[in-house]
Amino acid sequence: MATIRALVVGVSDYSLIRQSNLPFCINDINAITKAFSKGLKVDLANITICGKNGIVFRSEIYCALQRIATVSEMDDILLVYFSGHGGTISDEHYLLLSDMLLKTQDLITCLEAISAKSKILFLDCCMAGDFSVENTAVFKIDETADEFAGKGYAVLASSNATQSSYRHPQKPISLFTSFLCEALTNTSLTREGKKSLYDIKKLLFLYLEIWNKNNPKKLQSPTYRANIGATIYFEVQDYHPYIVGNFFEETEKYVIYSVEPTHSSITKRYSVKVILKQPSSFEEISSLNQEIVDKVKTQDIYQNEIQAQRWRTKSANLIFCYFGLDESDINNSNYLCHTIWVDDTQDKEWWYRTGKNCEVINNIYFNFHSYYQLLKIFTEEHTGSKEKLVADTKAILSRMITLAEEVIALFNEFLNGIKDEGTFIIEMEKFIPEIDKLYIAEGNLDIPPDDLKEWSQYYTRLAAAIHDFTLFYNSEHIVKRTPENRKACMEWSIKQYYSDIEKIKSIDFEI
Repeated sequence: MATIRALVVGVSDYSLIRQSNLPFCINDINAITKAFSKGLKVDLANITICGKNGIVFRSEIYCALQRIATVSEMDDILLVYFSGHGGTISDEHYLLLSDMLLKTQDLITCLEAISAKSKILFLDCCMAGDFSVENTAVFKIDETADEFAGKGYAVLASSNATQSSYRHPQKPISLFTSFLCEALTNTSLTREGKKSLYDIKKLLFLYLEIWNKNNPKKLQSPTYRANIGATIYFEVQDYHPYIVGNFFEETEKYVIYSVEPTHSSITKRYSVKVILKQPSSFEEISSLNQEIVDKVKTQDIYQNEIQAQRWRTKSANLIFCYFGLDESDINNSNYLCHTIWVDDTQDKEWWYRTGKNCEVINNIYFNFHSYYQLLKIFTEEHTGSKEKLVADTKAILSRMITLAEEVIALFNEFLNGIKDEGTFIIEMEKFIPEIDKLYIAEGNLDIPPDDLKEWSQYYTRLAAAIHDFTLFYNSEHIVKRTPENRKACMEWSIKQYYSDIEKIKSIDFEI
């Protein structure tokens, strides 16, 4: 598990260089230290603090970074926080320390050199947005998602390149630091025991957007730039997922391959996948179906504890059975037929509606899949080799992910207020044709063999998430959405993209 290390710097005493003191910066470092510990579970022993007495020399910062560099490992996360004076001189942004200036870009370069996989710099000072981040993340074809995700650095600044950063009007700390601490410690951001940098940044931007609406004379617009692959996830809670049960049974005539809970709020129901071990008539299948129903309807299999509390010990109201002839049929969702059984509490006339390819046999509703044999032949003829499919998928997705990172960087500049929406739409035009082409190519890949099915499905979902980027700021469809809707849809798609990469991290190791 990655170790999170932090360097917290707060400069309050500027008497040596005859600048105005900032006594509240001492409070900033205390507040952010608590927020790192509480919100991101950073061990206090791994937090280095400069400025407890208000004085910070440049040599002290570099010595602290050197000490951190010597103990940092490749999977570690490094957080660096600065609170104090900042400003731009001759087009270069500087952080003011107690003894001299420190060029912000030099600090970023220093962070880049540290071996920790993920680095985040938080800047709370005036004109903090006056910095640059070189390039965007590139997904290499021989790289795993785990190697890519979170690799690089990000800078989250309190203001844009021309704005002042203010003290909070009701608290003895900086405005930005106050909102940052709230975002870091907000428990509603935690999902499956993890909290993402993306969600922290988004909430922080929302806090300051509200501030700006209420305080138009003290505007403070945060700035975020990064070359990190995807985003960083912080493990902040022990997570014990609900274990979904299953039922498997093999008899002479059939195999109950899986029983999946599909319960609704008013009915307990299961979806059952069955492999027939020998050719059977539909009359015979109806008898087997009743036997399967009797075995399955009293099972206790649920997606979550809420379902378990609602339906535990109760018999199922509906059971859907899907019959195939081998495991490949199950994996490819290709079935001879599917059936429905309902108990007497249900509206059988509605559930057992007959029509083309539908019939009720022995009180079991059948839907016959006339395309079964054609689809089986098609699947066999178009199933690719594992090695070639992995190589082709990686070639397509490595490029799609790289393009996605470039699009996100442009979108961040739009959120930063550096680009207006019209400019962003024009710049998106150069990405849309290539993403479209790659998305079609991914959809035309061979059918994956059974042992690659799950891996391939994860990458297909990721390709779809990236393709969604092209839908909202596409000049052909721009009139179909409001600016607010475009922004919300794009942010949701980026979040989905990050989530998909996080899921792929674990499954990549199985290939």
